[in-house]
Amino acid sequence: MYCISILGCGWLGLPLARQLVQQGHQIKGSTTSQEKMRVMKSIGVIPYLIKLTEEEPQWVDFLKTDVLVITIPLKEIKPFEYLIKNLPSTVKVIYTSSTAVYLPSTAPINEKDALDTQHPLLAIEQVIQNSENPSTIIRLAGLFDQRRHPGRWFANKVLIHPDGPVNLIHLDDCLGIIDKIITYQVWNQIFNACANEHPSRKDFYTRASRALGSPPPQINAQKTSIKIIDNQWLKKKLDFSFRVSLNDFEKYV
Repeated sequence: MYCISILGCGWLGLPLARQLVQQGHQIKGSTTSQEKMRVMKSIGVIPYLIKLTEEEPQWVDFLKTDVLVITIPLKEIKPFEYLIKNLPSTVKVIYTSSTAVYLPSTAPINEKDALDTQHPLLAIEQVIQNSENPSTIIRLAGLFDQRRHPGRWFANKVLIHPDGPVNLIHLDDCLGIIDKIITYQVWNQIFNACANEHPSRKDFYTRASRALGSPPPQINAQKTSIKIIDNQWLKKKLDFSFRVSLNDFEKYV
């Protein structure tokens, strides 16, 4: 069992904390909310009130850990530079980045394909990778579950590029991937985390709306650039099977 610190106990971090506590790990979790601290304590997480953007965050004890999982969506690089500077070199790091760091492509995009060098998350990735800490970067596709139901995303909105592909991942699969990385200690890797299927935007969001009993989105045939995220390396390296298929996602949300 490990001591694991989760920086950002939000949509992903809190369910992850709950799962890891149930597995017997010692979990430290950070939040910026006093109310959330009570919730974390109630599920067995040691809570810390931390704001990464503060110049002197009170986190010395928080960083005394085996693994640091960073799930905050912050895009400012200086706080991460400060974090890594103060992180013991023995601590292993998991950072949840985004597939938004890739440039559009009509071909499936793997971890070695062209990157948007101006994207702020890519700069943060590089700060982490250039440190002495063993680390693994997870580039997550669009995130969804019951709380982030895709049927609400285009309510009373216009959906453009209806034939474009969808790149999404369910919370359950996010949790499964992080669990595999920690369990098998898979470091110094970059993984694309995206469901196997890429249905058209029109098909997927029409079905998502129907699942909530909402009218389908309005359609604009205007085309935009596309991405099709390739998850083959993750499945091979982690021996991972995705639980949630976008072809029958309705039963998971």
